[in-house]
Amino acid sequence: MVRPLFWFFCLTLLAASSYAKAEEKVLRASFRSRPPELLIDEKTKALSGPLKDILDEAAAKIGYQVSWSEVPFARSIVYELENGNGSDVVPRVQYTQDRTRFMEFLGPIGYQQKDIVFLVKKGKEESINTYEDLRKLTVGVKRGTFFFEEFYADKQIRKIDGLDDKNMVMMFDVGRFDAMIVLDKEALEFELKAHHISDYSFANYKHTQKIGNYYAMSKKSKLIRLAPQLQNALMEMLAGGRINAIYTQYNLLPPTPEK
Repeated sequence: MVRPLFWFFCLTLLAASSYAKAEEKVLRASFRSRPPELLIDEKTKALSGPLKDILDEAAAKIGYQVSWSEVPFARSIVYELENGNGSDVVPRVQYTQDRTRFMEFLGPIGYQQKDIVFLVKKGKEESINTYEDLRKLTVGVKRGTFFFEEFYADKQIRKIDGLDDKNMVMMFDVGRFDAMIVLDKEALEFELKAHHISDYSFANYKHTQKIGNYYAMSKKSKLIRLAPQLQNALMEMLAGGRINAIYTQYNLLPPTPEK
């Protein structure tokens, strides 16, 4: 009986070792709805989009696979990237100097025109004609999102936080704030349509900007050592036209290579 037990013990250790090695080859990434680049099927909950495909392919180039989990953006920034809990990588994160304290930015895979606009009720477009008009209103702000430095630092603007786009459009619909600051207009309109909200427009004022399209990796991630390899894989895909090809598969214009 000793010999079979011995071999059983050895096989168990071997299986555990193999399992651990397999686990080390998994990169965890968080996913949230950001149409058209990050998509969640309403019926099947399947995840898709060019930013998912790009990271999947870049990870495969260095011998890893990506395990995706649906996570609200605010949680992915604070709980996961800053504190090092959960996901290793978050796609579509805006670069700021402050975030470099706890994030390693991968990319950019290009630049996109992402003007900051302000959601208002129909007929209220002229309530915001200049930046200064914001100080007369209450402004809804999605938690964890960086818009632009002047707005971020302005203590004269009354700001009301919301968790995500779904939460924000519901608050807007019942009048919790006068206007909502918006970075991703397409994603917001997708959520408005999903909740059958049509009494909206956009204010006359907008903040014009072009931003880099980055992935962010937690500096506390156990896999942070992979950041240079992932960066190289992404840049190779960009230089070889692969990123453009993936965007084209979704009938989307790819990010431009220059700011």
